[in-house]
Amino acid sequence: MAEPTTVGGISITALLIALLGPLAGQYAVIVMAALAGALWPLSTMEMESRRSGAAFLARIVFSAVFLSGSAAWYLETSYAIPAAHGMAVVAFLIGAMGNGWSPVFRAMREAMLAVVRVAGNSVNGSQEK
Repeated sequence: MAEPTTVGGISITALLIALLGPLAGQYAVIVMAALAGALWPLSTMEMESRRSGAAFLARIVFSAVFLSGSAAWYLETSYAIPAAHGMAVVAFLIGAMGNGWSPVFRAMREAMLAVVRVAGNSVNGSQEK
């Protein structure tokens, strides 16, 4: 004789998948793409333990989940790339960067400082004339 809780559990699971599937599907793509990208730098890193490798993967995947949505929105509004396609690519690139973000942030800081310098020089030059 079948237990009624087994049938009820399967029905609730099927209902939740039907209701939350469209939302959870995008996040599943982000997680899988970030994991695929993060395995690349993980293979070259020297870790003290498996726990530190798992912490690295979790950090990269969480970063990809938080950052890929806004990056995909930017790609969709600026370059007409559908967000559903852009999220996977962005998540993969975030994962593939791994710990290599400091040169990217350094370059962004230098570019912003250059823009401020040019803007400051143009304001000072117009006041002297």
